[in-house]
Amino acid sequence: MKKFALMIAGIGIAAATVPAATAQAGWQNINQRQTQLDQRIDQGVRTGQLNRNEAARLRAEFRGIADLEIRYRRSAPGLTMAERRDLDRRFDALSRKIRAERQDNQGAGNGWWNINQRQAQLDRRIDQGVRSGQLTRAEAVRLRAEFRGIVALEARYRRTAPGLTVAERADLDRRFDVLARKIRWERRDWQNRR
Repeated sequence: MKKFALMIAGIGIAAATVPAATAQAGWQNINQRQTQLDQRIDQGVRTGQLNRNEAARLRAEFRGIADLEIRYRRSAPGLTMAERRDLDRRFDALSRKIRAERQDNQGAGNGWWNINQRQAQLDRRIDQGVRSGQLTRAEAVRLRAEFRGIVALEARYRRTAPGLTVAERADLDRRFDVLARKIRWERRDWQNRR
């Protein structure tokens, strides 16, 4: 009886050390990988690096890997090393796809700048205009107010759907272009104020 109890205890200790060993090796479970990949996809959508179709396709591929893990777990009480390696290989390939999709400049439509990028660019141009004397403070306030209007419009567009449609992007681009021309014109008309 004691031998049997010791054998059971030994199996329990061995089983308890397997997860620790795999954690040390850096293997992440499905939930950790899902959280990490979902965050990367969400961030890509927020920054405009991924469009809705790209995000949906990447998430569908992820669900396929998650389903495979479930099938693996049904056939045995845990994952074999071969199954873990297969899942790791698939997760790594998906991770590379997410990176490539986010860097291909097609997420928002061939180099479309998201609101934060446009705001940073326009703010820099307005600040440069004020510092150089090409813009008055009143002109800068008016231009920034117009920009805030575009930001509010984008926020309204995003409330109706998880991403921007092609028509909404075109509308925002047109408005940004008009504002950029106004900044350029306001910065050039300083010579007429002298």
